[in-house]
Amino acid sequence: MINVALLTSAQPSANPRLLKEAKSLFYNGYKVTVIWCPISPWADEFDQKLFNEYPFIIWIKAGYHSKHQQLGYWYARIRQKIWKVIYNLIGNYFDAAIKSLVLYSQELNSIACQKKADLYVGHNLGALPAVVKAAKKHKVKSIFDFEDFHRGESAESSLQTKMVKEIENFYISFVDRISTASFSITEAYQTIFKKKNITTINNCFPLSYAVDCLQKLPNRPLKLFWFSQYVGKQRGLQTVIKAMSNFATDEITLTLLGTATDELKEYFYELMDDVGLNKSQVVFLDPRQESEIVQIAAKHHIGLAVEYVHIANRDLCLTNKLFMYMLAGNSLLMTDTKSQQYFFQENSNIGLVYEQENVTSMVNALKYYLDNPAILEEHRKQSFQLAKEKYNWEMEQHIFLNNVKSVLAS
Repeated sequence: MINVALLTSAQPSANPRLLKEAKSLFYNGYKVTVIWCPISPWADEFDQKLFNEYPFIIWIKAGYHSKHQQLGYWYARIRQKIWKVIYNLIGNYFDAAIKSLVLYSQELNSIACQKKADLYVGHNLGALPAVVKAAKKHKVKSIFDFEDFHRGESAESSLQTKMVKEIENFYISFVDRISTASFSITEAYQTIFKKKNITTINNCFPLSYAVDCLQKLPNRPLKLFWFSQYVGKQRGLQTVIKAMSNFATDEITLTLLGTATDELKEYFYELMDDVGLNKSQVVFLDPRQESEIVQIAAKHHIGLAVEYVHIANRDLCLTNKLFMYMLAGNSLLMTDTKSQQYFFQENSNIGLVYEQENVTSMVNALKYYLDNPAILEEHRKQSFQLAKEKYNWEMEQHIFLNNVKSVLAS
């Protein structure tokens, strides 16, 4: 049986793309090992359910839990700070860049090299050196998946960007195949790594998540939905709240699902007060297991993909939110990032695009839907139909599996 090892510097439940790949490999007859790092305590409960559901996948933790292994955790934190000092003094010698950026990169690398596999697949930048070193040690192949445009996750002039470029420029040359999560990321990396074979694999979800049928909802209030692992200030949500304040209290509501600190909630409540929005119109929900999110989204008319380009990555990534919303039968309301505009051009009958950080532009989009409920309903139907026919993991997984077969046969 062919053994494929998937590596991530995140937790399994916090890395949906890796999970989909692991399950696809398992159901297609591969032996699967997942090596992961404990950096998101909110995901612990979801991970445990996952481990129980898939006991035949080998799950290996690399690193120390911040609550249950505090001594190891603080050792790793201090070690990371020391490596940052070393990098500032002598540059990227002894892999100082990756050791400075990724808390458990060394544990990930050590365990990957210990566990022999026929193919190593890396997710997140922290896994890149590990898959290369493990593949080299065992004389096998490797794939690296760019879920994001990593060299565009900070300002171009930042130290982090400098480190990321050094890591990518060195290690990508040893990877046998590259995949990305959007056409725009593929396009960007293809200009950098011209000789590499790069494949786009959309961040779709399984059809099993989809609702049975489109839920019938009253025209008003217009219900908006947004989710992520974390609710943050740089997610475009301020524009949504300001736009909502232009409508009557009973015309529109917003649900935000994700980890939100009390401090962050207070920040948004103060913003609501400032713009005159009733707090009852915004509901905060704690994180849910991935498969549950669609059921919550289905109770809303519109799924929000409100990215804005404060960093290059946000312009190029195609958020997995879109595909989750579609399985729920949501119309999509998207900002005009490069990647989302490209997606909209391909699928213009499933939602609307508005100008990022432009309150008036969003107000116009919301008003259009309020004034044209039949069009909103049609967009919801088309979105749901496309999810069932095209934008689902059952369809998209074939690209991933063919990639794996091609690399193994080369």
